[in-house]
Amino acid sequence: MFDMIPFVSSRPYKSTASWDPFQEFFGTVAHAAATDIRESDEAFTIETELPGYDKGEIAISMKEGVLTVKAEHKAEGKDDGKGYIRRERSFSTVERRFEVSGVDAGAIQAQYVNGVLKLTLPKLPEVVPQQYQIEIQ
Repeated sequence: MFDMIPFVSSRPYKSTASWDPFQEFFGTVAHAAATDIRESDEAFTIETELPGYDKGEIAISMKEGVLTVKAEHKAEGKDDGKGYIRRERSFSTVERRFEVSGVDAGAIQAQYVNGVLKLTLPKLPEVVPQQYQIEIQ
């Protein structure tokens, strides 16, 4: 693997003339989580900030060499009688994707402590091409 490549969902460009600052609060919008990636001789380490999420709200999956980290808050739509005009913290989704070819997918480890998800991705051993001497008969 040459590099770990993060994928961030891109949204279409919005003109400032029609921009509504509250538009995104009314739909489900996936935001990118701040992420640090480190490399050592043995493994890659990914640290992603996911403050306020419970472990049960975080899903980590791997498909065709792409590691996906997704966290999702879901709140019930009941009114607690406090007279809210708008509630901005009722639903949120965070998602990051990484191209991770060259890692041992079966040995990936995950820890979630104090709002930071830490993934350790061990590297596969490097395949060294062997050279053979062939005798002529």
